[in-house]
Order: sequence, then structure tokens, then C-alpha cells
Amino acid sequence: MLCHPFLRARDGGISVITAVSFVVLIGFAGLAVDVGSVYLESRRLQGSADLAALAAMQNPAQAEALATATVAANRWPLDTRVRVVRGTYAPDRSVRPGERFRPSSAAPNAVRVELTTSAPLYFGRLFIPSGRMQIRRQATAAETQMASFQIGTRLLSLQGGVANQVMSGLTGSNVNLSVMDYNSLLRADVDVLDYVEALQTRLDLEAASFDETLDAEAEAPEALAALADVVAQTDERAERALRAMARASERSGPLRGLSNVLDLGPYGAQDHATRSADTGIKVSAMDLATAILQVANGDRQVQLDLGGGVPGLASTNVWLAIGERPNNSPWLTVTSDEDVIIRTAQTRLYVEANAGAGALTNVRVPILVELASGQARLEDIACGWGGGGNRAVTLGVSPGIGSLMLGEIDRGRLNNFRTNLTPSPAQLVRVGLARVEGESRIDVGGQTWSNVRFSGSDIDRGVVKSVQTRDAARATVSSLLGQTQLTVRAGGIGLNTGALTSSVKGVLTAAAAPLDSLLNGLSDLLGVRLGEADVRVNGVRCGGAALVA
Repeated sequence: MLCHPFLRARDGGISVITAVSFVVLIGFAGLAVDVGSVYLESRRLQGSADLAALAAMQNPAQAEALATATVAANRWPLDTRVRVVRGTYAPDRSVRPGERFRPSSAAPNAVRVELTTSAPLYFGRLFIPSGRMQIRRQATAAETQMASFQIGTRLLSLQGGVANQVMSGLTGSNVNLSVMDYNSLLRADVDVLDYVEALQTRLDLEAASFDETLDAEAEAPEALAALADVVAQTDERAERALRAMARASERSGPLRGLSNVLDLGPYGAQDHATRSADTGIKVSAMDLATAILQVANGDRQVQLDLGGGVPGLASTNVWLAIGERPNNSPWLTVTSDEDVIIRTAQTRLYVEANAGAGALTNVRVPILVELASGQARLEDIACGWGGGGNRAVTLGVSPGIGSLMLGEIDRGRLNNFRTNLTPSPAQLVRVGLARVEGESRIDVGGQTWSNVRFSGSDIDRGVVKSVQTRDAARATVSSLLGQTQLTVRAGGIGLNTGALTSSVKGVLTAAAAPLDSLLNGLSDLLGVRLGEADVRVNGVRCGGAALVA
């Protein structure tokens, strides 16, 4: 009965609630302290795991010792367990990130380090007698693997006259260089990163990244002058040749950025790069200059009047049109991504040659060559532990589908790559009231991919390798003219058509070899040939390590 007054009393209720709440608050505070402490220790352990993985990848043969030494240097308890697993890592986007590392002892290229230790508890020791909580963290480091490769480079030697006409057409002015000048350009190797830095200086870009420099609007003279600035350090003749080309290109169109020529991949976001054997990306000054002029030329048509300068032909006229690369894909790339594809530009060559022999002194031979874009992509990089001498790069290469045709076309539509050109029968020769017409066509190629492997020695020597479509062997002017269907349209009587067609075939046979030589030289200079694709690996990086998980 005496308790009733206390039960009805309301005084001091806040004190009771506060006392009970403090117990709860102190519990939550203790939990927060312990959770924060464990989280902090976990972050420290993750950092140590990252460092241990990177250290282990410096010398995978001693991975365990290097990882353990790194953990000890970060002052973790002696009972911290270090587990090292060697394996392979493939940056395949179709595979979930957690499954890209696979333990393997055969040709490993990555190391996974797992650290296990314990974090102290302060309030939790009331419930856990040991006063510690086990924590585990892991990190995966893979060998850095990148390759630089390009498509559309074959030229090893050339005729100065033909090259001058092509360069004059691309620049819109007169280019008069000697064969020695061109050979100097072919031999002059240029580091692409040095070139982009020189372009930064020419364009007066401060603190611009490599990608921003390549995206900046530039003129062909500036781009060529920057190239001359780079080669000036090693080859005086090549420098003079490039400055002459820069002066001649003053009437060329704007480049609209060089990002559709060069793709620097992981280097693009940088504004400079520390030079080493692993970062070098060497290209021929001739290749780079030609690529610059092709971009500046756009879809403009170039006419070359070779006159009688081609042995075996009385006169020769050439019309050239270069289209844009599909999807603005670059000519050179630096990447480890197998999805990146580089392509050559679509090109059309139309040749009107005059040849003759015996009684037929003026046989006209009009030939259209359609050069579709070839393409290349990265298939595999093999480095071996520590980036040793077992370096190798495998490229997948697909030559474009092309055509070789004898017939008449509308030259005004030559540079319109959105429409197909369908040649009509060509009038080859007229004798009195009779005229001989001819037409022929060879289609080359198929969109099949072939793998080509570059060894470390191939890469160091700048070897160019060619991939042909299966039917490319017969894609020559000789085979085209050999299957030409001739038609004689006569207005008189008593004409020996058999003798006439036989004479015309003889002239075509004699003209085939010089035409083959001319077309091959022109297509080599432009970096693309019918039914073939030429590729070169400019460098491969097989050093260092990067965290991948």
C-alpha cells in the first residue's frame, strides 16, 4: 500500500529517462569508436596490400619476399599473414571484374596479395574476450602492357617525280624535292610524344594535355613546321624537306584537329611524358607528314600529269581522291584495349594512259582503282616476367574490299565516296570508221581477319608486315587487261576485226607492266594497296605494374 504514492508520483522522471538514455548513448558511442577504428585499420591494410602487390610485381620470382618486406615496413604486427597468388589478368570487358584474374602458374602476368590481420577493439572487448577483430584485404597488380601500332605504311623507295606530283597535289602548291630528300624523310624516325610537345609550342598552348593539343584547330603549315622542329635535332636534310613542304601547304585546308590521325590512349590526358625506352613511339617522318597532308586535303581531288615520265607509256594522267577514315578512326594508336580499331582512308585512283605499238600508236587505257579501307586491332601482348626479351605483339588485320576496273567514269564524282562509281565501256582506240571498246573488272577481298605476330626484334627494327586477301594475287593490271572483253564497232565493210583486236590486246599486254608499277608506287605512297593492309608496331610497353583490382 505504501508503494501507491510512488507509482502516482511524476517528479524526477526526466532524470530516470536520461540515465537510461546515457547507457544507450554510451553503447552507440562505443560502437562508433570501434567501427571507426576497424574501418581505419582496414583502409590502412588496403593501402599496404596495394603497395605489397605493386612491389611483388617488380620481381614476381621473389613476390612473397617483396610482399612480406613491404608489410613489415608498414609496421603491421608480426602475426599478419601474407598470401601471394600468381596468375593471369585479362582486361576483358565481357568478363566481370572479379573474374578477370585467374590463378595460373603458366605464363602469369599478375599477382594477387591477400593480407590478414586483426584490429583492436576498445568497447567491444566487453563482448569479445580477445579484444580484436580479424580483417582481411587483397589487391591485384598486373604487368603494364601497352602497344603502339599503325596501319598503311609500306614505302621503302620511290621516284622523286611521282612523289613530287602527289605532294604538290596534296599541298595545293609546287613541291620539288629530290629522291635523297624523300629517303631522308623515310629514314628519320620521330617520337610521337616529342612531336605533340613541339606542336604545343607552335600553337602556343599552355598546360594543355596531349589530347587537347591534338583536338586544337591547326593549319597544315604549323603541323609540318612542328615536325621539322623535331627532326632538326637529328637530320638536317629531312628538316629542310619538311620546311619546304610546310611552305607549299599554305593553301591547304584546316586540319580540324589531329586526333583522327593520332590516338595516344593512356598518354592523352598528360601534358608531358617522362622519356624512357618504354614510352618511345617512333614513326617515320614521311608517314606522319603524308598523314597530315591527307587530313588537310579532305575530299579534294588531286590531278597528276605525269606526261611521258612513266617508261612504256606515251602519256599518263592520274586523278586521286582520298576520303575520310570510317568513324574518324586514327592511323596510329597507343592502347591495351582490343576493341580499338585503326583504319586507312578510302582512296580512289583513276588513270588515263596512252600506249602504242606498231600501227596502233594511240591506244587509250582508262583504269579505276577503288581502295577500300583496311583495318587493324590489337589481339595480344606477350611480355614475359619483367618485360624481358620475349616481348611480342599480335595484331588482327583485315584488308579492305577493293576493285580494279577498265572503263569510263564521270571524274567529277570521283571524290564523292557516298556514291558508287559504275564505269561504262571505254573507247580504247579508233581506226578509220571503226572503234574498239573494252571493259573489265576484278573485285578483291573479303572482311576476314588474319593475325600477324611481331617479335621484339621486329618491333625494334620497325618491320612492316603485309596481310593479303586470298584473291589479291590476281589483282593486277596484267590480270585485268588479260581478261578484257573487246568489242569492235565498225561503220565500214571489209575490216579484219580479228587482226584489230589482236593488235589492241598486244598493246594492252605491253602496257600492263608499267601500269602495275605506277599504281603500286602511288598506292604505296598513300599507304594502302588493293587487297592488302600493311601494319607496323611502333613500340610495346612491358614494364612496371598497375593496380587492377
